Amino acid sequence: MNRCLFCQEVYLPSWELGNLWTRQVTCPTCKIKFVKRGECVDCGKPGPVCCADCAEWRRQGLTLQTAPLYLYNDAAKDFMHRFKFLGDTALLEMFTDDLKKVKIKQAVLVPIPLSAERLSDRRFNQAELIARRMRGKIVPCLSRLDGPEQSKAGRQARLARSNPFCVTSDVKGKNIVLIDDVYTTGATLRQAMFRLKEAGAKEISAVTLFRSV
Repeated sequence: MNRCLFCQEVYLPSWELGNLWTRQVTCPTCKIKFVKRGECVDCGKPGPVCCADCAEWRRQGLTLQTAPLYLYNDAAKDFMHRFKFLGDTALLEMFTDDLKKVKIKQAVLVPIPLSAERLSDRRFNQAELIARRMRGKIVPCLSRLDGPEQSKAGRQARLARSNPFCVTSDVKGKNIVLIDDVYTTGATLRQAMFRLKEAGAKEISAVTLFRSV
């Protein structure tokens, strides 16, 4: 008998062959609440193979292939509230197996940083915790200026915000995978990408837990 990390209910683990080599921490009822990414090849949004947002980013020369694990539905919002804002970091174990399966190739992991003020308030950077669950070397080569909290900003405010990132170490010629929790407009990831490209990074892609819909 196991106790689900998400709903705390007791459940019987699955003995199917595909589950024998994974640590089951989520009950089947909760597991199916998390919906896999959609069809857009650049951001995982459901719908066209290239959504309207990503088509516009491509037109601006700001293509960034981002691999979200799941869509940001009600279950994901509940998870993020508990993980990010209530500090229940143990919940991240729910996605450890998925994160370890992400193929990094010859790249380093760069978590999207918090500002010093935000980090002091929260005591942890959720993107860094996500990166630690992945197979790859973490290189914290970005810093971030203080500014309004992104979760409270609307779409237009996110898109209009000045670039808050600075590159703090040598990234010339490096392949980089940016790590963040939720892809909403894609502006934050592209601001980080822009700074890294300025500093000479070679190829940049991104991985997030969720894709906002």
